[in-house]
Amino acid sequence: MFIDKDKINLFTAAQDISIREAMRLIEANKRGLIFVLNADDKLVGSVSDGDIRRGILNGCQLDDQLSAVMNSNPFTVSIQEQKTLDMKQITEQGIKLVPVIDAQGKIHHFLSSEPEKASPTIENPVVLMVGGRGIRLEPLTQNIPKPLLKVGNKPILQTILERLHLFGFRNVYLCTNYLSEHIEEFCGDGSSFGLNIRYFKEDKKLGTIGAVKYLEDQLKLPFLVMNGDLLTSLNYKSVLDFHIENNAKLTIGSASYEAKVPYGVLQTEGCQVTSILEKPTYSFRISGGIYALSPEVLSHIPKGNFYDITDLMDVLLREKQSVVAFPIEEYWLDIGQHQDYEKANLDYKNLFNKSNP
Repeated sequence: MFIDKDKINLFTAAQDISIREAMRLIEANKRGLIFVLNADDKLVGSVSDGDIRRGILNGCQLDDQLSAVMNSNPFTVSIQEQKTLDMKQITEQGIKLVPVIDAQGKIHHFLSSEPEKASPTIENPVVLMVGGRGIRLEPLTQNIPKPLLKVGNKPILQTILERLHLFGFRNVYLCTNYLSEHIEEFCGDGSSFGLNIRYFKEDKKLGTIGAVKYLEDQLKLPFLVMNGDLLTSLNYKSVLDFHIENNAKLTIGSASYEAKVPYGVLQTEGCQVTSILEKPTYSFRISGGIYALSPEVLSHIPKGNFYDITDLMDVLLREKQSVVAFPIEEYWLDIGQHQDYEKANLDYKNLFNKSNP
């Protein structure tokens, strides 16, 4: 597909903008990357969503310049070379957007292997874990499952399903348990959300990943597993793309968590105090309840037993298989307690009403 010069600005950015702004541009163009131009509008590099996530894990900050995570040798062709370019072969190498460069090193137009549409359909399945009891949110969850609690005047689960459709996902499995009939009645076959929804009901508690074993025959492509009580502005497709790009067995969506120590922290050598940190804040990366898995890891999950995602992590790490972290820098909130639920309702209007269904 030919993308003409009038749309170059959708896929390019100046090298001195921030990583944060680049993430916004990549989200908007729905291609997973942008190309970087210098002050003379010459192509000097490219930045994918994966480049940004790896940069963050290596210590880059969202306010750093885009050049900090830039690939300075992107694949390009000249105007003459485009005539003999085999786009099928290029696509098989994972390249979906090719800049065509003029004699001055500027982008003349793009060649794309994908049709220009908002949300290319994604066949990869998504498994939503929606069977939890939600004890910490009682009495709100005494007669309604937690995923159906309303945030922003619609159930949490509805927001998740609408966003899955927005980003191109179509095949969704819901693992239910507590008040499962309420969820099945609300979601139906998924057609009202533009989705194909199927169900697995746990007859007993199977942990955070155990129920997925029963879907093994349907999960033949890399797939997502997500908690059904998360509010996030993350593009879920970026997790799947990152997983495939890194050839991982398990990808863990990793949110940032800060803990402030309300005391002076002593630094010591033996019994000697060398310094004191007054009420320091420490940052950690935590498991964010969003995962991408390759189908072969399901062989590690025992059928019919209680099994948590952390159990699977331990097995894969012991076997030295590829377990990678995907940094979630977008808005993310686990709605586990009453204060989280209150915050979600306060945040929803500003975060989602502008762009979401």
